[in-house]
Amino acid sequence: MQRTIDIQCVDGGVAQAPVLDVADVVALEQRIARDGTSLLELMTRAGTALAHAVEEYAVSGATIVILAGSGNNGGDGWVAARALAAADRNVTLVSKTAPEELTAEPARTVALESASTGSFDLVIAPSDTELARLFDNVDVIVDAILGTGFAHDQVREPYATWIRQANETHRKYGVRIVAADCPSGLSAQTGTAASECIMADETVTMIVPKTGLVEPQARPYVGTLLLAPLISIEEYFDDLF
Repeated sequence: MQRTIDIQCVDGGVAQAPVLDVADVVALEQRIARDGTSLLELMTRAGTALAHAVEEYAVSGATIVILAGSGNNGGDGWVAARALAAADRNVTLVSKTAPEELTAEPARTVALESASTGSFDLVIAPSDTELARLFDNVDVIVDAILGTGFAHDQVREPYATWIRQANETHRKYGVRIVAADCPSGLSAQTGTAASECIMADETVTMIVPKTGLVEPQARPYVGTLLLAPLISIEEYFDDLF
């Protein structure tokens, strides 16, 4: 029988949600897209939910640094950057490549759209010193580097350094870290951490919780697990159970 848990949602409610393997989540997303809610729309909703969670800890005028990877997890970060800037937060998004050089879709589309607003600062491929300077006066760090597809023992550069510096800022100064979907460096399937892994205060996971996120060994990295449902999945329950 499919496992379910009660989980707090980003909007403050509590939902009963199935815990799915990563492969099953991918299949569910594809079916949702076939039923008319595109991956682009899901990403837009995910980034907006992520921004809502960050707003809880960042008052108007707060400084937020978003670490965005080159894949679709990074796309959530680009959407969140636009939403947080519109909500009067001072946002800097860090990416290793320019939006037009991204290849993953729909991340490239949302990155180009978000960057075109000019509403937040964009830093491409910062040096270690430049990244440390960004973290000097930050209020919240958003981790949108690596998603649920990560399943390795090590994180490649520059992301390993980004994770290490974010965790150091968190440890030294108590700066809050909010992770998008899954803390970067953690296997969302097994709950096993790579050599460098984000230690989040909150993880906003999308649609349903993934198996690895609720494993005991994942707790120091996940922090408080919040759900952004994005859609009503009750219509899919017959296939999930």
